[in-house]
Amino acid sequence: MEDLSAVYALNQQAFDSCWSHQSLFSALESGYDLIICEAGDELAGYLLSMTILDEMQIMQIAVDGRFLRQGLAEAMSRSLIASSSAVAVVFLEVRVSNRGARALYSKLGFEECGLRKNYYAPDATGMREDALLMELKLH
Repeated sequence: MEDLSAVYALNQQAFDSCWSHQSLFSALESGYDLIICEAGDELAGYLLSMTILDEMQIMQIAVDGRFLRQGLAEAMSRSLIASSSAVAVVFLEVRVSNRGARALYSKLGFEECGLRKNYYAPDATGMREDALLMELKLH
């Protein structure tokens, strides 16, 4: 909880449709897991996930623009996967256009398993974007 303000600020920087401070607070209070990556005293990135029984959903991965392309998202993802011994499968959604994230998830072993049409809120041009569903089977 002590990192909530920094997580909220990065959330606003990283996502067009960011979560409210209250939504992030409620998620953490209700048991979502948060992995943070720091550079000195600064929040460089975070990964927010939730686990229900033997399934995990990666909700958000965000990296501060100053720390992009340094392997932080991969390191946080690998840390999450390594600490998930009771989890059978990990799911996530990613924008179809986010080729960098899709390449990372494929590198980690995630496979495409579905598509959510018009999932993301309209962008500045009024266009909605599809979400690609991906899964990583651990057991």
